[in-house]
Amino acid sequence: MTQSADFSVKRLMPGYAKIIMLLQSMVILFLTFWVSQEYMYNIYFQAYVNDIIQTNGSLIVILVFVSSLGLALGLFKVLKSTHNQIGALVNQPSVPAMVRVASTSKQASIDLHPMVAALKADLAHQGSMESIAPLEIKETPPAPRVQTQPEPQPVKTQIGTPSTVITGTMPVLKRVNPDQAQGQNSKQ
Repeated sequence: MTQSADFSVKRLMPGYAKIIMLLQSMVILFLTFWVSQEYMYNIYFQAYVNDIIQTNGSLIVILVFVSSLGLALGLFKVLKSTHNQIGALVNQPSVPAMVRVASTSKQASIDLHPMVAALKADLAHQGSMESIAPLEIKETPPAPRVQTQPEPQPVKTQIGTPSTVITGTMPVLKRVNPDQAQGQNSKQ
């Protein structure tokens, strides 16, 4: 039985990661476009960039070359180690996923993972350890839900006339002069 490695992008990368990568690419493209437009139409930015390139041009070229070389060597090393790991997985002999273990008690045979079966066999060989009684699980039905009606809230009403006049969508305070207020009270 041979193992085939399926390393498709759909299986290795979740959907949200693809969306994040797409958004990052769009932001990078937008900023690149923005900087190029700024360089084309802004004479002060052109002077700044040209001055930087003239004074530090050789240093910039050396740094770009060394960083590109380092990045390429690092990616090559990661590729080589990944290739070795995949080769080791493909050439590995196949191990059955589940091992059938028969217990000595009244229980029927149970499918166990190979590590669990090995641990159980190891514990069975140790005489000082006592076996643990099987755990009994009882299902209890959930308690019925009781729905109660919410109590009605009292309605608050305002008695009298408000001190604001609403004109359109914006409330405006009514201006009252003390002399006018006394004159209106005396007429009423």
